[in-house]
Amino acid sequence: MRTGTPRNTRRTLGVAAVATLLGGALGSAAAPGTANATVQPVATPIPLTSVPTDGATGIRTEVPVSVTAQSGEKLAAVTLAAPDGNSVPGSLNPEGTVWTADNHLRTHTKYTLTAIGVASDGTQVTRTSSFTTFSPTSDSQLKFQTTEPQNGDLVGVGMPILVQFTHPVTDRAAVEKALVVQTDPPQPGHWSWLSDARLDWRPESYWQPGTKVRVSLNLDGVPAGAGQYGGNDTSFAFNVGRKQLSLVDLSKHEMTVYDNDKVIRSMPVTGGKPGDDTWGGTMAVIDKAASVHMQSRTVGFGDAYDIPNVQWAIHLTYSGTYIHAAPWSVGSQGYANVSHGCVGLSTDRAAWLFQSTLPGDLVQVVNSPKTVAPGNGYGDWQENWSQWLSGSAVKA
Repeated sequence: MRTGTPRNTRRTLGVAAVATLLGGALGSAAAPGTANATVQPVATPIPLTSVPTDGATGIRTEVPVSVTAQSGEKLAAVTLAAPDGNSVPGSLNPEGTVWTADNHLRTHTKYTLTAIGVASDGTQVTRTSSFTTFSPTSDSQLKFQTTEPQNGDLVGVGMPILVQFTHPVTDRAAVEKALVVQTDPPQPGHWSWLSDARLDWRPESYWQPGTKVRVSLNLDGVPAGAGQYGGNDTSFAFNVGRKQLSLVDLSKHEMTVYDNDKVIRSMPVTGGKPGDDTWGGTMAVIDKAASVHMQSRTVGFGDAYDIPNVQWAIHLTYSGTYIHAAPWSVGSQGYANVSHGCVGLSTDRAAWLFQSTLPGDLVQVVNSPKTVAPGNGYGDWQENWSQWLSGSAVKA
């Protein structure tokens, strides 16, 4: 069961009527690419119609922008551009008479539509129009609550790309299509919904060490369903470091740390006692802190503990699982599981692991009677590739 919440190309509603943008008799036009071309009369007018109308305002971002050449004429080129120079891609029909924008528009943006028509005698004419899209109200804007990793981060090979939205998403496919991940070197990967407001991207296998990743979240103007529209775009980049995996065997009370699949250290640990067992499965490190105030009430254990300075804490689940220094349980480490669910190490060993750990490093816990859910932290690797793809609204 998937649970858990972490702490541009464009297309809109139809327009009532098609308005004439470019049309009427064109008296003359100069041939392009000539400095002093002779003006030639156009034997046949070049009527071009467009949606939306010139000067229109409040246009919804899903309105299908189009230009049509009539009376047997053709379109040579069409450009739909925002003030920042970004163009909306479009497609021309096989007859060369109708151009249609391929994607949604951004909100609160003035677009300029430029079309070049070709008359039957080959003469070209260029006409432009403009229109402005609407600004959604604050309560109808879908925004990013959290995105991970942060720009410039160095992460481990298990790090997913996480997007948490401010509201549940109704049109998941429209939103998912607007979020782009580019990897160098290229690696197969896909988005998958872990809840109605959380979407993660992960590669099919662990990241290749040294991968460079660029994420473009083109949410602005996306019609997200239920009257919601994407409220902003964002982008970030991060790098993948070496592969590190810490294997915690609860039956042996031992942790084995691997660097690029080579054992570099084994250490005695204690895990969760029976009934408070440590979550089993493959997780990735969420974050880490040199000191954490751990209170049992925050994770449903009543008044069992209140420790203000737990050192070298490596965060594994939203439900409160950490690997951390536990000097009070050194006598049980390597022999028994006595914690409330965390993995305890001696202070010096915990400090060593803390210093060598990156967000996104892999931690695998075996011989536990319970299994972590994919959305409880970064448990994305709990699912095989087929299961992961089944959570996508846009099938691979």
